[in-house]
Amino acid sequence: MDRGTPSPAEIVRTFAHIGDPVPATDHSVFWKHWYAGLVSGAPALVQRVKPDPSDPSATHEFESVGGVTIGARLVLPASGQPVGASLVSVHGDHIPDPLEINARRWQRIAERGVAVLLIRLRGYPGSRTSCGDLTTNLSGSHDWITRGFDGEKHDEWILPQAVADVCNACRAMRNALLHRDTDTDIAVDESLEHPGVFLHGSSLGGGLAVISAAQLIGKLAGESIVDRLAIATPSLGDWPRRLMHPTGAAAQIRRVLDAHPDRHDELLGRLKLCDAIVHGRRVRVPTLAMLAKRDEIVPPECAAAVFNAVDADPGRKWRFQIDDGHFDGDTANNRRIALFARSMCDFFDPDLRPIDAMGPWEPMMHAGFSTPEGEQVEAL
Repeated sequence: MDRGTPSPAEIVRTFAHIGDPVPATDHSVFWKHWYAGLVSGAPALVQRVKPDPSDPSATHEFESVGGVTIGARLVLPASGQPVGASLVSVHGDHIPDPLEINARRWQRIAERGVAVLLIRLRGYPGSRTSCGDLTTNLSGSHDWITRGFDGEKHDEWILPQAVADVCNACRAMRNALLHRDTDTDIAVDESLEHPGVFLHGSSLGGGLAVISAAQLIGKLAGESIVDRLAIATPSLGDWPRRLMHPTGAAAQIRRVLDAHPDRHDELLGRLKLCDAIVHGRRVRVPTLAMLAKRDEIVPPECAAAVFNAVDADPGRKWRFQIDDGHFDGDTANNRRIALFARSMCDFFDPDLRPIDAMGPWEPMMHAGFSTPEGEQVEAL
């Protein structure tokens, strides 16, 4: 066994890890105020007229909180078939591929009858027309997550603002499929009273997806808003443990904490407001997760704790395992990641119930490189 390979017992402990779900003392007050600000506006998905030079391949946009314009790319079935659901996808912490390149990876899901909206969080390429570059600090280092973290008020921090960006993307897509407040003509299966709204996120986007789903679920009578959730190596969970391993975003947060020792407890409470574990207990929709046995950026037990916090019934949660997360692994690991992408095609198929879609995939959740039909999947 390689020195870096966890033992079976260690893997079990990793995937069974549960973080502290107790919310911050001002959790309810803050998120109630935040939600009032969210719904004070009605985001409309419109075609982008003036390109954003940071990523001209964004095809659409909508306005989020603070008047910030969020850029996105809409991926529709090439066949022109009517769609039965929408899917919002949220990227990770580091600068993602241009939207045009990223869109190619989602065409297979779009062909299932899904309108896919790939968004760029405020300050990232494609979403800089109204706020500029928020990903780089004065020294030139990537440092998006600490923007406003040490401000006087909680809502100065960029993370709750990004939650609003994700929520508004879901609201905009829901309205677009209902032909409300949009100039975007999407062919919708008119036999559906309420087309589904699905949500996906990787790393930072995975944590944001969980928090956003929690804020949207149950806010309208009889509607969950978010109907299915898929997350890949999610971040933003179990902050106390993450700060014990200060890599990635945790290292950036740790630098701010160390710079303000007199505000240590206050800032830790602010972190707790955006702990995906705390929010996950309100998420009760079918959830598919890709989790890693090893990870150099997000401790794998912290990612597992985010998935474990989701309060969906055990029969509506699926854990797809890979060896390495946040790392350019070997071919075998990359093939597993490609296989997870294929499993999402079935998970997000609006014509399939999640439990029916995932049943055939359960034997592949822990190992293997082929689809349930026996097709060998190559690395992306």
